[in-house]
Amino acid sequence: MQPTFVQFGRYRLFKPLKKGGMARVHVALDAAEAAGGNGQLYAVKTLLPELAGDKGFREMFTTEGKVGLRLRHPNIVRTFDAGVHEGTAYIAMELIAGQDVASVLKRLRRDGERLPLPLAVAIARDVCAGLDYAHGLRDEQGQPLEIVNRDVSPGNVMMSWAGEVKLIDFGIAQTTIDVRAQIGTIKGKLNYMSPEQIRGLPVDPRSDVFAVGVMLYELATGVQVFRDDGDFATMERVRRAEFDLPSTHNAKVDAELDAIVSRALAREVEDRPTSRALHRLLSGWLTSRGFDVGAPELGGFVRALFGAEADAARRELEVASGAAGGLQVRATPTPMPRASADAVGALSPSVAEGSATDPRRVGPPEAASTRKVGLRVWLLVGVGLCLVGALVASRMWA
Repeated sequence: MQPTFVQFGRYRLFKPLKKGGMARVHVALDAAEAAGGNGQLYAVKTLLPELAGDKGFREMFTTEGKVGLRLRHPNIVRTFDAGVHEGTAYIAMELIAGQDVASVLKRLRRDGERLPLPLAVAIARDVCAGLDYAHGLRDEQGQPLEIVNRDVSPGNVMMSWAGEVKLIDFGIAQTTIDVRAQIGTIKGKLNYMSPEQIRGLPVDPRSDVFAVGVMLYELATGVQVFRDDGDFATMERVRRAEFDLPSTHNAKVDAELDAIVSRALAREVEDRPTSRALHRLLSGWLTSRGFDVGAPELGGFVRALFGAEADAARRELEVASGAAGGLQVRATPTPMPRASADAVGALSPSVAEGSATDPRRVGPPEAASTRKVGLRVWLLVGVGLCLVGALVASRMWA
C-alpha cells in the first residue's frame, strides 16, 4: 500500500511529526532526487499559515534558515534547503529517527527510573561539541558570527535510534547574520535560561553553557533545578541561580561532577567555562572513570527504553521510503560510528576522547539563491520584565 502524501513544491509531505506554536514538521521526500536514484527522507518544517502575516515570526523563521544553512557538525541537525513555496515558508533538514531528550526524561519519570550517569554526561558532552562549533563559526571574511542558541533544552536535543545526539533548533539564535536589535527581549524556555537572559540583558555563548548546566542537572538527577510554581517564581529562581548540589538528589554524583555542574551554573557570566572547556571537563570525567560512551551505548539505551515504539517508527519510515520507488532511503544521513559495544551494560574503558570541533571559516551557504527561513520561539512581553524588575527592587529596598 502506497502512503498518502501532499505535494509541496519539490517535496512530498508524508507523516506529520510534530506541530509546535510556530511550525508544523512532516516526513518528506524530494521527488526529483528519488526519480534520479538518490532518494532521502527529510524533515520539512513549514510556518503555520496563521503566522505568515506576522513580521516577527517571519524574521525568526528566516534567521533559523540563515543560521542552519551554515552549520555543518555531527551534533547539529543538518539543514539542506530553505525557501518559500506559494507563500508558505519552509526549511528542509535531515530526518533524525529517534526521540528528543525531553521525551526520554518523561519516559524515565513514568517508569520511576533515572538515566545512567555516564549517559547523562555523554549527552551533555555531545551538546557542548555542537555548541563549541556554532559559537566559533566565522563568515567567509573570517569575521565571527557570534552565534548564541538561546534555547538549549531537552526538547531541542534529539537522540537517534543509532545513538546520535543533535541540537535541532536554532530558531531564536542571536547572531550577526541578523543585526536587528535583539537586546531587551526574552526568548527561550524560562527554566533553561541564564540569569542574564531572564533579565533581558546582552548574552554571549556562556549563556548557552548555563543552559547545558541546567540540562545536565536534570539528566543526572531527574530534577528541573529552577522550575517553580508560575513563570515569575521560576524567573526569580533563575535570576538568583541558587540550587542544591546535584549529589543532593543523586548519591552517584561525585564531588568532581558536582563542581563541573556548579561552574556551568555560575550566576556571573565570567565564572562559567566556555562550551569547549565544558566539553573537555565532561570528556575528562568520563575518561578518568573508564567510561567509553558513544553512539552504540546511547542508541542501545534509547532503543531499549522505547522498545516497540522504536520498531513501529522504523516501519513507518520504511513505508514512507517506499514512495521513492524502492530506493534505499537514508533516514540518518550523518552517522557517527563509535565503539562496537551495543548496550549500556557493556561500557568499556575509554580511549582518549577528542576535543570539541575547532571553529572554522565557512563559505557562502549552498542555497544562497533561496530565501532562508526558520522555526519556533517563546516570547515574553515587556510586562514580565517590569514585574521582575519590581520584584527585585522591592527586595533591595525591603
